[in-house]
Amino acid sequence: MASLNNFDGGAAGKYDPGLITIFWDGRQSGAPPPSEDKMSYYQSYYIAGLYKLGWPSYHTPDLEPGKLRLVFYTHAGSEGTRDYPLWNAYAVKDMFDSLYSEGFRPMLMGFANENPYREIGGSEPPPEPKKFIPRAAKSVSGSYSGHGGKNSGATPHDRIMAIIEKEDEREAKRKREEFEKLNGVEDHEAV
Repeated sequence: MASLNNFDGGAAGKYDPGLITIFWDGRQSGAPPPSEDKMSYYQSYYIAGLYKLGWPSYHTPDLEPGKLRLVFYTHAGSEGTRDYPLWNAYAVKDMFDSLYSEGFRPMLMGFANENPYREIGGSEPPPEPKKFIPRAAKSVSGSYSGHGGKNSGATPHDRIMAIIEKEDEREAKRKREEFEKLNGVEDHEAV
């Protein structure tokens, strides 16, 4: 704890996330059957060659540190990508497995020093950030908000309920008078 109190961010140096690497590669799943493959010969050859060479030939300067990128190739030959925060690492791995089982040739990449997968030499991904829940403001004294004081002795809820009861009584009296007027009932007769 003492080391955290003495931490100087200015002297810490620049953060180095490492190089972009491929954590999981599903391109080895091969080409789909010829009846389902809509890629051109060149695209299929290129994807197979990338796997055999063992390096991605991807230049992704837009991938931010702290993110994972899921890349997949559809049966029609188009490439899809989506970025996720590191704390979603296990959900992203489940998506990768789902895409792989459906034959979409997925690839999961990120920065080498931010590897969240322990089974391939990484560390536990950071926890999901806590959601900010705003708290209701509290007054210094109950008399400011109407909950106390010498005169009131009631909460705002009690005062509102009293107003509603008075309004209900007034409405009932008005309806009774209207009924008596329409039916010709005298003031002192029982209804």
